[in-house]
Amino acid sequence: MRKDANPQRRWPTPDILRRARFVDDAGPIRFVDTEAAARYLALEAHTLECYRSLGGGPVFHKFGKWVRYAVDDLDAWAESCRRVTTASPAAARILPIDRT
Repeated sequence: MRKDANPQRRWPTPDILRRARFVDDAGPIRFVDTEAAARYLALEAHTLECYRSLGGGPVFHKFGKWVRYAVDDLDAWAESCRRVTTASPAAARILPIDRT
């Protein structure tokens, strides 16, 4: 059986855990995943996923295959969505999702 085909393989490996250096406080949280970003903005995670595809949402980062949002970028985007009236000409355009 190939080593990488082993379903019992775990990450992180014991070797990595032995070499890891753990800290009690890594400082303030700078990046969050899609689920946490959605909760922070009171949105659905799917909404942020659509914004990533169609545009119009907060800036995001790609670390390999992982999408992360900087908390400062979420705050900036939320501030950019602030409006005085619903008729504001500067209101952000949110395009409908074509489900066909």
